[in-house]
Amino acid sequence: MNRSSVGDTGQDLALTQRAIAVSAGHLTEWAKRHALPFWATVGYDAQKDRFEEQLAIAGERMHDGPIRLMVQARQIYVYALAVRRGWYEPALPLVERAFHSMQRDYHRRDGRDGWAFSIMRDGKVVDPIRDLYAHAFVLLAVASYVDATGKSAALTIADETLDFLDANLLAPQGGGYVEAVPRRVGHRRQNPHMHLFEALLALWECSQQRQYLERAEELFVLLKSRFFQRGSGVLVEYFDDGLRPAAGLAGAIVEPGHHYEWCWLLRRFEKATGRQEPGSLVDALYTHADRNGFDSEGLVIDEIFADGTPKTQSRRLWPMAEAIKCNLLEGVRGRAGCLDKAAVLTGLLARRFLEPTLQGTWIDRLDAAGRPIVDFVPASSLYHVIGAIDELRQIASDHVSA
Repeated sequence: MNRSSVGDTGQDLALTQRAIAVSAGHLTEWAKRHALPFWATVGYDAQKDRFEEQLAIAGERMHDGPIRLMVQARQIYVYALAVRRGWYEPALPLVERAFHSMQRDYHRRDGRDGWAFSIMRDGKVVDPIRDLYAHAFVLLAVASYVDATGKSAALTIADETLDFLDANLLAPQGGGYVEAVPRRVGHRRQNPHMHLFEALLALWECSQQRQYLERAEELFVLLKSRFFQRGSGVLVEYFDDGLRPAAGLAGAIVEPGHHYEWCWLLRRFEKATGRQEPGSLVDALYTHADRNGFDSEGLVIDEIFADGTPKTQSRRLWPMAEAIKCNLLEGVRGRAGCLDKAAVLTGLLARRFLEPTLQGTWIDRLDAAGRPIVDFVPASSLYHVIGAIDELRQIASDHVSA
C-alpha cells in the first residue's frame, strides 16, 4: 500500500483531492441507482414488510433461514440515511414500514421483555435469546428513525430498551454488559459495547438529551480502562468475565477494522463532548492498524495478533469501509498521508468488492489469495458501505475541491 505522505507538493494534493471527489461521485451514484433500489425491492419482502437476511450471489432470494433482528435494524439505518441525503425517493415510507414491522416481529414477540434475536419467514421466533449486539442496533435504528422522520416519540422505545439492558444484561463484574441472556458460553467481547457506544452517540445527536451522552461517556471509560491495552497500544477483542483479556492466544486477537471503527467513533465523541482525551487513543489505535493491518495489496486483514503477526488472513468488505471512513476523517484533521490512503482504499473497495458482482451487491469476503470465499450477499454489509460513501460525500463536499 502506498504510505507516502499527502501534500509533498501541491500537485500531489490536488490529484488526491480529485480522486476522492471522483470516487465520492461514482459510489454515491452506485448507491442511488443500484444498491438502494435493489435492496428495497429484491432485498425486501413486501408481503411481510421485512428486509431479506441475504441473497444468492446472482441476486436471487435464498431458501428459508433465520432472519436476524440486527439486519432489520441496520437496513433501517441505511434507508433513514438515504432519506436525510435525498438519495432514494421511496426511502421514507420504506423506513416507516420496516421500523414498525421490526417492532411487530421482534419486540416481545414471544411474550418476554426485550427483542428476540431471530425469526423465520413466517414470523415464528427461532432464537429467543436477548443479545447485546442486536439490542445496540435497535437503538441505532431508533436514532436513525427519529432523524429521518422527526418523530421523537420513538425515543421511548430507546429508553425502554436501555432499561431492559440495565435490568437484565448488566455484568456482575468487570463493568459493561454481558453478551446475552440467557448467558452464552464463551468470551465477553468489546464489539457489542462499541456498537452500543455508536448508538448512544446517534441518540444524543438526534435528541440532544444528555442522558445518552452520559451513557456514552461511561462506555468511553470502559474502553480506556478495560478494552484498550496500554502496554501494547491495541484494542483486543475477547475477555473473561471480569473483562481481563482472555487466556491464551484469544486474549491477543486484534481486528484492524475495529481499530478504525473506534477511531471514527471517538472523533464523534470528541466533537460531542469537546474533550481532547480521545485523541491519544485514536493515535494509538490508528498507528497499530496502519502499521500492521494490511496485506501486500493494501486490503485490510481480518484478524492479527497484538504483536502484528497475522491470524486470519481473509479480507472482508467491512474493514475496508471502516478504514476509508477513518482515514478520511483523520486526513481532514491533518494526519499525514491519510487522504492518499483513503483514495487508494476506495479504489480497492470498488475494484475488489463491488465491481466484480451484480450491480448493487458485493463480494463480502476474499481469501488470502484474493478469491471470493462466500456464495451469498449478506444484507448486513450495506450498513458499512453506505457509511463509507456518506463520509466520502461529506469530505468531498466540505473539504475537497473537485
